[in-house]
Amino acid sequence: MGEETDFFQLMAAIGGKAALFSASGHAARKAVNEIVRAQLVADGTGLDQVRQIRALLGPAAFAEALDGVPAPKTKALLTRADPHGPALAQPGDRIKALLALADGSRAPSVPVEKPARKAASRKAPAGPDAAPKEEAAKDPSAAPAPRKRKITGRAALRVSEER
Repeated sequence: MGEETDFFQLMAAIGGKAALFSASGHAARKAVNEIVRAQLVADGTGLDQVRQIRALLGPAAFAEALDGVPAPKTKALLTRADPHGPALAQPGDRIKALLALADGSRAPSVPVEKPARKAASRKAPAGPDAAPKEEAAKDPSAAPAPRKRKITGRAALRVSEER
């Protein structure tokens, strides 16, 4: 068959005469599942396309096709379909979430707004409280004790050998 052949049109023609190809039912099922899986794992497939595919295939055939998608690809598809949703660790949970998103029983998660950070003032406070801190900085006896340095690497080996 040439490059100009429309294979989707040929599949529609075969589907229209399914009785003529009755011995190929299993092969047709596998072909449909592979086509659907290839589209589901494609980079541009989002929630709208997933819902359209489910509406076209029906719930049972869609679930069967989705069940054959590899776990890493399922995670990527769920992230595209619901970018603000919870990160699910188990592949079965991801498939259930995708099925719920596809049939509309679960809406995509909305982004969680994080509280705004308060900018810390880097200036020294002005006023009556500022004077004691400046005096403490000038007085060496009021300075905190120096921190002990943790010895690691070769220095630690030398110290342990000396003991």
